Amino acid sequence: MADTDSAQRLPVLFTRGTYYEVGHNVGTVFKEWIHKYFNSSLIPSRLLPFYNTHKGREIFAEYLKASESCFPQYVTEIRGMSDGSGMPFEHLFLLNIAKETYFLDLMEAEHNPEQHVRGCSSVYVNTPEVKIMAHNEDWEPFADPYSYIISAHIIDPGAQTGTVTCEEEQFTALSCPEVLPGFAFGFNKHGLAFAINATVPMKGCVGCPPAGLITRALLSATNVDEMVRISRNEGYGASDGFHANIASLNHNEMWSLEVGPGKFESPLKLTTIAEQVNPDKPCHYYHFNEYFNLKDVEQNPILPSSSARAKRAEEMPPPRTLKDVKAVLGDTQNSVYPIYRCARRPDTSLTGCTVVFDILKKTMEVYLENPKIDHAPLVKLPLTF
Repeated sequence: MADTDSAQRLPVLFTRGTYYEVGHNVGTVFKEWIHKYFNSSLIPSRLLPFYNTHKGREIFAEYLKASESCFPQYVTEIRGMSDGSGMPFEHLFLLNIAKETYFLDLMEAEHNPEQHVRGCSSVYVNTPEVKIMAHNEDWEPFADPYSYIISAHIIDPGAQTGTVTCEEEQFTALSCPEVLPGFAFGFNKHGLAFAINATVPMKGCVGCPPAGLITRALLSATNVDEMVRISRNEGYGASDGFHANIASLNHNEMWSLEVGPGKFESPLKLTTIAEQVNPDKPCHYYHFNEYFNLKDVEQNPILPSSSARAKRAEEMPPPRTLKDVKAVLGDTQNSVYPIYRCARRPDTSLTGCTVVFDILKKTMEVYLENPKIDHAPLVKLPLTF
């Protein structure tokens, strides 16, 4: 894989096989990227010293045990990535539980916890004529050069499965080579599209299944009820929370799903984004990194970027069109905590790309530059297989 440069690019990897084979293909194709990210990102440099302590090894073992109990097929996928890339399995699994091991105060937290959390901003518009779910994918700057789209068809009738029994999956998703797909945005053959916002609960549940494996499992869901079941993860719960923006391409419906950490079962709240037929009333819905509807989770009160982005969005004219949506997601008026983030302290996250799911047109557009000024998406894919 050639070194990154100033040209826009977003590779698409088409792959088919078992869970292990698909993971191995990712590791093989993006081997150089995986090693470059691991050597340049600040996250591994903070995780590895903790992992090498007695407490760190114990916590790692707890998360691995929970993951193998709930989602053994996705642990196998990570093992395939490890073998394909030559990166030790322990290092890759550690990156897939980074928020659990570092960001949830298992190590010495420092300053503002939000600066260590992927952000993301989401905008819905729902009228009879316009049905859009759009999303800024925010991440640490070191991850930015290494994102790609994976279009995978997994056929694995012999796979060992846990709480999600699925011998076949077919999905397209944005990912980074060092982690499982599902943490960002994607869509599947069952006509479901989703995009994930990070949340910042005060406390996690150590040793419960990692949120990144639960969002990976969402790519297998056949309908919104199954997405709720997967997120609740009855009997196991989740170590961390998240928010899923969800759209049904078959029924032209949209939802907001907030999920909190919990032992044995995750608290959650599913909210329908209702269609607005009255042109004089607002037809939009926003979500950032705070829980709006789920009252059972105590969230960290120190969320300056999320709060600033939400405040600025409400100051803008209510969006009704795609142009309006792109104006909100591309807004930079707040120079300290803009909606379209630029990794300038004190805000250390970067908006890596913007995705627009057009539910009526059945398309996914991806912009690598500010969507307010980048009029043509770099990627435009049909939401079909």
